[in-house]
Amino acid sequence: MTSVAAGARQPRFAALRFDPNMIVWAVATIARTDMPLQSFIRTASLVSFVTPPFLGATAWVLLAGPRQGWLNIWYRALTGAGDESYLFNIFTLPGLIFAMVLYVVPLVFIVVLAGLNNISSDLEDASNIAGAGTLRTMTGITLPLVLPALFAGLILAFLESMIIFGTPAMLGLPAGFHVMTTQIRDFMQSDQYRVGLAAAFALPMLLAAIALLWARRSFLGRRGFATIGGKGGERRPQRLGAYRWALLAFCLFPLVCSLALPYFALGAASLMDLQGGSLRWSNLTLEHYKFICTNDSVWIALPNTLLLASMAATAGTIIAGLIAYITQRRLVRGYPILGFLATTPLAIPGIVLAVGLFAAYSHEPLLLYGTLWILFLAYLTKYLPIAYQTSNASLMSIHPELEESARILGANPLRVLAEITVPLFKAGLIAAWVLIFMPSIRELSSSVLLWTTNTKVLSVVILDFYQEGQLDIAAAIGVVLIIITLIVVAFAYRILGRDFMKR
Repeated sequence: MTSVAAGARQPRFAALRFDPNMIVWAVATIARTDMPLQSFIRTASLVSFVTPPFLGATAWVLLAGPRQGWLNIWYRALTGAGDESYLFNIFTLPGLIFAMVLYVVPLVFIVVLAGLNNISSDLEDASNIAGAGTLRTMTGITLPLVLPALFAGLILAFLESMIIFGTPAMLGLPAGFHVMTTQIRDFMQSDQYRVGLAAAFALPMLLAAIALLWARRSFLGRRGFATIGGKGGERRPQRLGAYRWALLAFCLFPLVCSLALPYFALGAASLMDLQGGSLRWSNLTLEHYKFICTNDSVWIALPNTLLLASMAATAGTIIAGLIAYITQRRLVRGYPILGFLATTPLAIPGIVLAVGLFAAYSHEPLLLYGTLWILFLAYLTKYLPIAYQTSNASLMSIHPELEESARILGANPLRVLAEITVPLFKAGLIAAWVLIFMPSIRELSSSVLLWTTNTKVLSVVILDFYQEGQLDIAAAIGVVLIIITLIVVAFAYRILGRDFMKR
């Protein structure tokens, strides 16, 4: 593994830097202007969203490691700098933040884009008629109206950054610093299984998540943000003129850093016989893929990963669909409580959930630790809110009058559900299934605490090979994982269209 050499000369730039505020301007540019390649950027952002962050971290070790990172090798070749010199160092706190931001940005992008798409251009036209320019209209009209989406994106980004494990483990630990998630894992892996101390460390994360959700409700609760009324409104793009090409480059930058460079690095590393050698035909090999085809850990982890993701997606979709139907149609007393319980896991970070499941199910009478069932519970609990929100939003578009008409004609409730509601509800259910399956096949924060020898998943295997310094093997497994993920995304696009994540 590439590491920071003691006594090495300080880099010209300590690490790649990135301004998170650029996401606001990038989304507004794509949703509200005539910038070219908007469809491509939307699709690329979705692909970036489903890319496992720990694979991005692995790729940036290959790219920006101080000694063997390809960007630093090219820098030394171009400038004639000494072997101890480097331009980028990913093993720093700014480098860690950079790697984490790259894969949080698409999450905020998707949330904010959905909010911007609901705003009619009539409001912006009125501002322009009153004499405001494009920039003032964006800051004074558009962004305030999309404040709920921005706040939701902020909360999701904060929660994701707080609970992420793989990136800090790969980039922070070699540099000698911990975050909460890596410290909790150390407690859980100690010889004494210090579950109590791990739980104490996990509590502030849980309280912070709850406080953020409460703050959002308090801050936005009494404000009005309605932008869709009885009269229709168009979304007419603002014309940027020559500036649209500069803004295109601005929007492409994070995609280059999160997709183009990392995918190239992982693909090249998985095919190179000699790491650190040049990318030429004589140095290319398929041995790493042959190795993973015969490796016992991979053959245990691959079916476990697909089985767990499929089980969690199927069970989560069924449970979330039923809860959404009960709450939307108000079929039982206390139906709001069901909706609340289905949403509550959103406030529980994955690693905190894993600590709780370990404490609850590592002894009799419910001994689930060491089986796939405890991982299934972790995945199902963690991603149930996604399925519920997706199902609930989809079911809201189906008017109860359709079901009432069928009952008037003599159909019993089960037949109405099977022949009326479910067919109309099908797209939302498929979207919910996909949105659970995708993060489940790359889940690491819960898996890293709950796996055993026979219950490994691919994300844990990749982390193991990385920590053993076998970046080429980790890259090859990562490529396989990305291919599986992209197949699922292609399936979702084929069945539901490119906007399936907005359902």
